[in-house]
Amino acid sequence: MTRSFMAIRRVRVMAGASVEYDQEFHHGVNVIRGENSSGKSTIADFIFYGLGGEFDRWKDAASRCTAVRLELETASSTLTLHRAIGTRQEPVSVYYGPLADSLEADIDAWQRFPIRRPPGGNDLSITQVLFRAIGLPEAPSLGNSNVTMHQVMRLLYADQQTPAGKLFRFESFDTRDIREVVGQLLIGVNGYELYENQIRQRELKAEYAEKNRDYHAAVAALPSSEGLTSVAMLDARSGALVEEKARVLSEIANADDLVGADQTGEFAADRRSMQTKLRAVAGNLNRLEERGSTLSDEIGEIEQFAAYLEDQLETLSATDELAERIGNIEFQYCPACLKPLEDGEPGHCIVCHQVLDVDEVKSKYFEIRIDTELQIRESRQLLDAKNTQLQVAQADARVLRRDYTALLTDFAARYDISNSPRESFLAERNRRIGRIDYEIGHLEEIRSIVQRIDALSAARVALNDEIERVEKLLKRLFASATSRTNKAMTLIGSIGCNILKKDLPREDAFEDPTTFSINFGDDAMLVDGKMNFAESSNVVLKNAAISSMLFSACYDPEFWHPRFLLMDNIEDKGMEAVRTHNFQRLLIAEAQKVKVPFQLIFTTSMPDDSLEGSDLTVGPRYSRQSKTLAHIVTKEVEGGT
Repeated sequence: MTRSFMAIRRVRVMAGASVEYDQEFHHGVNVIRGENSSGKSTIADFIFYGLGGEFDRWKDAASRCTAVRLELETASSTLTLHRAIGTRQEPVSVYYGPLADSLEADIDAWQRFPIRRPPGGNDLSITQVLFRAIGLPEAPSLGNSNVTMHQVMRLLYADQQTPAGKLFRFESFDTRDIREVVGQLLIGVNGYELYENQIRQRELKAEYAEKNRDYHAAVAALPSSEGLTSVAMLDARSGALVEEKARVLSEIANADDLVGADQTGEFAADRRSMQTKLRAVAGNLNRLEERGSTLSDEIGEIEQFAAYLEDQLETLSATDELAERIGNIEFQYCPACLKPLEDGEPGHCIVCHQVLDVDEVKSKYFEIRIDTELQIRESRQLLDAKNTQLQVAQADARVLRRDYTALLTDFAARYDISNSPRESFLAERNRRIGRIDYEIGHLEEIRSIVQRIDALSAARVALNDEIERVEKLLKRLFASATSRTNKAMTLIGSIGCNILKKDLPREDAFEDPTTFSINFGDDAMLVDGKMNFAESSNVVLKNAAISSMLFSACYDPEFWHPRFLLMDNIEDKGMEAVRTHNFQRLLIAEAQKVKVPFQLIFTTSMPDDSLEGSDLTVGPRYSRQSKTLAHIVTKEVEGGT
């Protein structure tokens, strides 16, 4: 596999036509040294910005510059990046070749890319270009398009503005998910697929819940009394109705042949029979309605009685509790004549001298309470039974009322407006034709509901299958990610512990740590499970963490860390000179063990003496009189004199 890699070869800062800074960098350790306020951090900011960082907090001198140009060596090619000094979203122009050649190149040789992926997703962003060049896996969809070069650089650039206890470069709008994906990406876990399938799982479950609600609503809308729950049953019923309609129409056409003159007596007999049937149905309906009314009255009485019993039980409980709190009332005067009472025998009433049995009183209270509770339970059971009887009576009454209405309509059609057997015959057949047409239309409505139920049922099955597939995939991805994470974190922890052990004896926890770990989601670093040490120790811890990731990537080819690190905080937060010198030597010693290309750039105002004159330094030693942006400083001085 191609190992991820990038390194800065040259940095050039322009202010119009004037070259303000132009220095070459190399593989390995690069040290930018100089006094405080000499512009070292400004160069670090330019590098971060030139690599796609979303930055706009320019210092005065930097804000007078117009552009930064970087020559970038990557795993696949050499690129030159040009970015005008401006807003956080300023586009980046790319020349496919070294910086020296780009100075003579026509404008047509450059390509311009936005910082963020365009909404349509068809055009490339600078993140996609750099990820492909460096060898980083690219976000496969717009759902992960916020995993940008800027987010990756937040873990590769340690600035002075970020609190020392934070692993990632600080920004106001930050999320745990992004930190997790970026961190896992750099240690060699393809978090994109895991992240996207987690989102996919949530979307599928939400869609399934919606389909399930629609399914149950459609089932509830299906008439339960019809017994038609499939399209095949509906087709059979519709076919039967169509055949019946054809038969009835044939009977209407042949009415004269089917109805004879001798059917008058039969017509009268049928009329009397139907009248008798109507009276019987009407009587049954009246009895059912009376039964429903009686049940309603009984239910009301039982509810009142149950409410009375519950009130009595509450009063009884309150009385019992009050009596227990107050205890026996000791009378000093007779409540009838108000004369003083003599002391009575213990256990006897002082007024009537009867024996007082406290246990008997309590038992009586308990007996009454149990009896009341039983009556309440029986009343509630009786109430449930009566409600069930009422529901049955009301349902039977509805069915009978519908039958009575249909029978009455049939009688009216046959006999009220028909004066002969022929007219009655035709009226009955025409009414049946209307009823058949209505039933066919009703069946079509049911058909649409059944078809919707079938479609929703199929959709639920498909969604459930997809949810199961995604959950199985997530289990495999979690297992793979866990295995890879454990391997990477073990190596990072080993190197981190080794660096901390070699720190000067300033922090007890660093002298012989058992475990060293980083948590991307929590944006934290821990030593033996602890975090938040003294500020200067937090700086050592932060730098040990990010440099451990760098060196681990040099040893383990499964890392996607580009083996690049930019540190502008190496002596931040009141670090002692002797301690920062020791840490610089630690970094250099660790770097000398590495056998593959990498780049570590750090700035310092307190360089170790061994660095001066070595091939590790970049540019001269800067001062407030000779800053990194020399021409702008000169202009400021001249303008003030």
